[in-house]
Amino acid sequence: MSRCIEPPDGLTCLALPDGDGPHPGVVVIHDITGFRPDTVRHCERLAEAGYVAGAPNLFGGVGCVVRTMSHALRNQMHPGVSAARELLATRSDVDPTRIAVMGFCMGGGFAITAAASGDYAVALPFYGTVPPSAESLRGICPTLGQFGQQDVGFRFQARRLKAHLTELGVPHEVITYADAGHSFMNDHRDQFPEFLGNYTPLRARYLPDVEAVAWKRVLAFLDEHMPTPAGGHP
Repeated sequence: MSRCIEPPDGLTCLALPDGDGPHPGVVVIHDITGFRPDTVRHCERLAEAGYVAGAPNLFGGVGCVVRTMSHALRNQMHPGVSAARELLATRSDVDPTRIAVMGFCMGGGFAITAAASGDYAVALPFYGTVPPSAESLRGICPTLGQFGQQDVGFRFQARRLKAHLTELGVPHEVITYADAGHSFMNDHRDQFPEFLGNYTPLRARYLPDVEAVAWKRVLAFLDEHMPTPAGGHP
């Protein structure tokens, strides 16, 4: 059974699968609402699937919030994400050649820019921003992007990401869910009134049924490009 342990400095959550490894790893990047129990939930479910999952808190203080938002608005790689990857890569139970990056909203944008560094085997962005230029993503790893068609603020990013990855010849899937808006993977119902999202252009709301389909796609894409040693997931 997977378990969360006390993480080292630089990670706020670290979830481990059964066995000694070395396992593939995943850096998980929270959305613009900050590090929440939902981030831990995603780390735990990755560990259950056989991956060492680590998540940093990019909003560690007021100064960190300002710097993080500055990086996000400029489509720049965040040093906290790079540090989290390094922490996973130096663990004896992680295969440093097989580390993926997953992110949501703001974190989805960071996942895309980080993946272009060449340091990752797979990118799994959800409803994140995409740099205007395909050239800025040269070197990006196989990518699975997932978006909501009702998300007026971000649905064009799906088209941009698909165009960039096609131009660069990168293995990819870009999925847009017709009945979903923003944040369909993020369960913040304990923090924010769910109905509020329906009154914004993002149509942000958690959709368990869509999440279940999206998660199956995540595991299938990982199995194809970065499988666990057992060659499959529970």
